[in-house]
Amino acid sequence: MSRYDLVHSINSRASFSCSHAVLPTMLKQGFGHIIVMSPPIDLNLLKGKVAYCISKYGMTMLAHGMGQELLGKGVAVNALWPATLIESFATKNFRMSESSQWRKASILADAVFSIIQEDPNTFTAQALIDEEYFASKGIHDLSKYRFNPDVEPDKTWPPVWIPSLSLMHGMLHVSQSRALPLVK
Repeated sequence: MSRYDLVHSINSRASFSCSHAVLPTMLKQGFGHIIVMSPPIDLNLLKGKVAYCISKYGMTMLAHGMGQELLGKGVAVNALWPATLIESFATKNFRMSESSQWRKASILADAVFSIIQEDPNTFTAQALIDEEYFASKGIHDLSKYRFNPDVEPDKTWPPVWIPSLSLMHGMLHVSQSRALPLVK
């Protein structure tokens, strides 16, 4: 239970707590954007990842619910998730595929920067995928975000990639339909 409590305190509880901490100021100034890093909800991905999915989907539900509650009040709440693996401590420490299958974290930073330029009165309560969001803005060349400039990383969305720490037959399973080889 301690691991369950930890993942929930980091993901859904912290997102809820931080959102409520900044909300009074955002409402008073009549402007703000809250962006949580969580995937669109896909119930087909629960098997073997129930605790993690509950914590991440809780964040997405926060974006949908608070976004709807705050509609028209100048404060937007959205969720953002990458279409590919992102270079991070997790991808490195858990050796999630070869680095050629990663994008740089700057893709998420640029997506967040673009999202906060949106009108919070109308652009809210969404679960966004970075690549799809950029495409909606007419940005289709994402090659500058490749960790390896010569390789376009495979998509892990759809289906959404949700880390699973279970190992089977030397593979790290990241979805029901696909597994990535571990880096030795």
